[in-house]
Amino acid sequence: MSDTGNKASYKALFSIRNYRLLLMSQTVSVIGDGVYAIALIWLMKLLTGSALWMSVLLVAETLPLILLGMFAGVIVDRSSKRKILICCDIARGSIIVLVILLWATGLLQPYQLIMAALLLSSFTAFFGPARAVTVRNVVPDAYMFQAQSVSQLVQTVVGLTAPALGAFLLTFGTAHAFGFNAATFFISCLLLTLVRDERMTERKEEKMSFASLAADFKEGLDTIMTQPLLRNLIIYIMLINFMLSPTALLFPLMVSDSSELAVLEICFFIGIAAGAVVTGLVRRLPYIVTMSIGLGLLMTGLGMLFWIRGLVWEAMFVFVAGLGSPLANVTLQTLFMLKVPRPVLGRAAGMMRVLTEGSRPLAMMLTGMLLSWIPVRSFFGVVGIFGIVVIVLMVLNPAIRKDSDVSAYHPAAAEAGATTKEVM
Repeated sequence: MSDTGNKASYKALFSIRNYRLLLMSQTVSVIGDGVYAIALIWLMKLLTGSALWMSVLLVAETLPLILLGMFAGVIVDRSSKRKILICCDIARGSIIVLVILLWATGLLQPYQLIMAALLLSSFTAFFGPARAVTVRNVVPDAYMFQAQSVSQLVQTVVGLTAPALGAFLLTFGTAHAFGFNAATFFISCLLLTLVRDERMTERKEEKMSFASLAADFKEGLDTIMTQPLLRNLIIYIMLINFMLSPTALLFPLMVSDSSELAVLEICFFIGIAAGAVVTGLVRRLPYIVTMSIGLGLLMTGLGMLFWIRGLVWEAMFVFVAGLGSPLANVTLQTLFMLKVPRPVLGRAAGMMRVLTEGSRPLAMMLTGMLLSWIPVRSFFGVVGIFGIVVIVLMVLNPAIRKDSDVSAYHPAAAEAGATTKEVM
C-alpha cells in the first residue's frame, strides 16, 4: 500500500463534516470521563476515607452498563438517536452540577454520590449505543476501519492526559474538577446539535410496548446469532475481555512501588497510541491477518512478563502488548460495525457493552481468589498461553477466515467503490 493512498483515505474521512463533529464530541467527552473517574473516587475518599465505600461506588458505576445495556440498545434503535445523545449529555452534565452544589453547601452524603454514579452510568448505557449507530450512519463503509483507528487513538492519547488533568484540577479543589467535567458534557452536547443527518432522527412509528421491545430485542439477538461471523466474534471478544480484565489488578501487585506502576502504565498507553497509528498502515491486509498479528503481539507482551525481570524489560514488553491491542480491537470493532445491519446496530452495540463489562467482575473475582495460591507472574504466563490458543482457534475458524476476507467488507475494496457523494 502506498502512503498516498493512505493519506487520501484519511483526508476523505476527515472531509465528512458530521464525522469531524462526532470526533470532536468524543474527544471532549473522553477528557471529561477521565477527569470524572479520578475526581469521583477522590471525592468519596474525602467524604468517608473508607475503602468499602469506594468499592461500592465503583460497582455502582458498572452495574447500569450491565443491567441496562441490552435494553438500552433496543430503545436506541426505535428512537431518535439525536435526541438520545443530546438528552444524555444534558442529563449527565446536570447531575454533575447537582453534585457540585451539594458538595459546596456541605450537604453531600456518600449515598448521594453513589446515586449520582448510578444515574450517570445509566445515561451512559444509552449514550454508547446511540453514538455507535450515529458513527455507522455518517461514516461510509470504505472508511470505517480508519474511523475506528482514529477513535482508538483519541481514546488512548486522551487516556494518557485526562487523569493527569483531573489530578491537576483537584489541587485547586474538588469542585473545579467536577465543574470541568460538567462543562465537557455541555460542550459535547453543543457539538452534537451541529450534526446534521436525517438518519439520526429516524424512529419507528409503532407504539412502544413491552411486547414490541421484546420483539426488537429478539430480532437483534437473532441477527447476531444467525450470522456465523458475528456469533464467533462475540465469543472471541468475551474470551479476550475475560482474559485481560485481571491485568488491572495484576500490574499493581507485580511492581514494588507506584513509580514502577506509572512507568508500566505509560508504556502500555504509548504502545496503544502507536498501535492505533499502525492500524492505518496495515488496513489493506485481510482482517484475519491483522487480528492475528494484534493478538499475537498482545499475548506475547503480557506472557513474557512471566519470564523476564527488570523494569526496562518489563516496560518494553508492556509496550509490545499495547502495540497489539488496537490491531486486534479496531479490527474486531470494524467487522462488527460493518456486518451488523443499521436497523439493529443500537441493540447489538448495547449487547456488546454488556458482554465487555459483564466479564470484568467475574474475572476480577476469580483472580482475587486464585492469587492466594498462584503467584502473580504466573497469571501472565497463563494469559500468554491462553492467548496463543485463542489465536490458533480464530485462524482455524472457517467463519472468521471466510467472512473477514469478503471484499464487500474490506476497506481497500470498499474504498475502490466509494463515490464522491458517499464521503462528502
